[in-house]
Amino acid sequence: MTHERPVQQSPPPRGPTPGPPPAPPPAARAPRVRPRPMLRAIDWSSGRPLNGRYRMLQKLGEGGMGAVWLCEDLLLRRKVALKTLFSDRTVTEEDLERFRREVAIAHAVNHPNVARTYDLGEALGTHYLTMEFLEGRTLVDRLRDGPALTAREVRDLAAPLCNGLRAAHRAGIVHRDLKPANVMLVPDERKCVVMDFGIARATGTEDSASENFGPVTNFEVTSAGRGTPTYMAPEQWEGEGGDARTDVYALGVILFVCLTRRAPFRADSADGLADMHRSQPAPSVLEFAPKTDRDLAELVRRCLQKEPSRRPQDMGEVLDRLQRGQRRAQYGLHVALTVVASAVLFTVVGLGLWTVAKRAIVCEMRPAVARLAEVVALQLDARDLDQVRGIQDIDTVPFRTVQTVLQRYRVQNPDVSALYTMKPSGKTNEYVFVVDAEPRDRDENGNGQIDDAERGTPPGLTYDGTDSPGMAEVKTHEGPTADLDFATDAWGISLSGYASVAGRDGKRTDYFVGADAHNRQLERLKIELLTLFGLAWLVVSVGFAIVRWMVGQRRKGTT
Repeated sequence: MTHERPVQQSPPPRGPTPGPPPAPPPAARAPRVRPRPMLRAIDWSSGRPLNGRYRMLQKLGEGGMGAVWLCEDLLLRRKVALKTLFSDRTVTEEDLERFRREVAIAHAVNHPNVARTYDLGEALGTHYLTMEFLEGRTLVDRLRDGPALTAREVRDLAAPLCNGLRAAHRAGIVHRDLKPANVMLVPDERKCVVMDFGIARATGTEDSASENFGPVTNFEVTSAGRGTPTYMAPEQWEGEGGDARTDVYALGVILFVCLTRRAPFRADSADGLADMHRSQPAPSVLEFAPKTDRDLAELVRRCLQKEPSRRPQDMGEVLDRLQRGQRRAQYGLHVALTVVASAVLFTVVGLGLWTVAKRAIVCEMRPAVARLAEVVALQLDARDLDQVRGIQDIDTVPFRTVQTVLQRYRVQNPDVSALYTMKPSGKTNEYVFVVDAEPRDRDENGNGQIDDAERGTPPGLTYDGTDSPGMAEVKTHEGPTADLDFATDAWGISLSGYASVAGRDGKRTDYFVGADAHNRQLERLKIELLTLFGLAWLVVSVGFAIVRWMVGQRRKGTT
C-alpha cells in the first residue's frame, strides 16, 4: 500500500503580515518529534534498479526490522543482501537510528565471522542498507530441518561464533539479539557468520528504561527493539543495557538449543518467560542430551547463570573453556605421537648400534675361542679319552687327567664359561660329551637351586649340535673352527670354538675340544644401551610435553 506524504507547510512570508502577532513560545517546551511518513513498499515490478544501482533477484525473508532481498549491485557487480524497514508502520527516528547504527557497527567490526555491511541509503521514501550476501542457511533453519547437533558439531560451530563476537566486543559493541536466526552457516572455512547488529549498542552508553513487551506470541522474533525473549539475559529483562556477558548468556541459550532442540525456558507469556529467566535455574543439558560431554554441559550451565559476575566474563574465556577439552586431546595426541615416534627412533638407532657392536664383539671373540680350543686340544691325549665311556668313569685317572687340563685353562680365561671334550654319536648333528670341566651339578650362588649355568655335564650326555655348525666343520677343517654367532642352548648363550684332538701319530681323531665364551660383554652392552636410550627417550618425551604445554599457555595468553 502506498501512503501519501503529509503536506509540508510553506515557510512564513517575509515582512509584516496581517493578523495578531504570534504568541511567544513557552519558557520550557518539550522538543518536538518530527513526524515521519509511512514507509513505501519498494515496487520491484517495474524492473528498474533501486536508485539505478540495485536490481532485485529474489526475496530472502523478513527480519526483526524489515524485509531482506537478494539484489545485484550493478555498480560493483556483486550480489548483496538489501534490507529495508517495514512498510506497514510509520518510521520513527529510533528506527532510522537503529538502521544507521547497524551500518556504523558493521564498519567498526572487521572480522570474517561478522557479516559486512556496505551502504545505507534512501530511495522513494524507503530506507535500506546493503550487506554481504552469504551463501548458506541460518542456524535456526538447520535446527528446524535436522536433528540436534552433536557435541563436536556444537564445538565446531561455537568457536568461530565466539571469535566473531569477541571481535565485536573488543570494538566496544554488544550484539544484544544473538539467536540462531542471526547466525548464518556458510560452506567455507568461516563455518558461521554473525548477522544483524540492528539493536546492538556501544559498551558504556546509557540505555532507556525497561519496556513493556506486552503479549508476545512468537518468542523467536525481536520485540520492541530490545532483543528476542527466548535468548534475553536477566539484565535485559530488567531494562539494563548489558555488556559482553549479555551475549555470553544468549550464546549459552543457543548452545542449549543446538544440543537439545528445545529452549531452556518455555512460557505462555513474555512475563512468565521473564520470570523464568530472572529467577529459575536453567535445566542441565544432560537431562535432554545425556550423551553430551560434561565439559560442554558445564560450560552451558555457567553461561546461563543469572548473575553476570558468575558467567564467563568474555568470549575469550568461553572460547578457552570450549576448546579446553580439544586442547587437552590435541596435547595428549601430540605428546603420545612424540613418545611413540621417539621410542621408535631410539629403538631403531639402538638396534643398529647393538647390531654393529655385536658384530664387532663376535669378530673379536671367534678367533680367540678357536685358538683357546686349539691350545687345550694340544694338551690332551686321545688315549685318556678312549678310556672314558660313561658316568661311572668320572673318578678314574684318565678322566681326572683330562678334567685337570680343562679346569686349569677355564680358570685362566674368565670369559670362558665352559671347556669340554666331545665326539660324534653316529647320528647326524648329534654329539656325546666325554669329559667336561664341570661334570657334576653345583650350587655356586648358594640359593638352594641348580641354575642352567650350574648344571654339570656328565660323560655320555648327548647334545644336539644343529645350531653349532663349527662342530661339524672341525672334522674336515684344517685348524680350529668357531661358530658364526652366539648360540642359545640349555646352558645359556655362548660363542663356541672347536679344535680336534690329535692321536700319537699326529692325525686328528673323532675327539674335539669345545670352548664356550659367555655373552657378558653383550649383556653389559645391552644394559648400557637400554639405559642410555631409555634416559634419552624419557628426556625427549618429558621435555616435549613441558615445551608443548608452555607453548599452549603462551598462545592462550596472546589470544
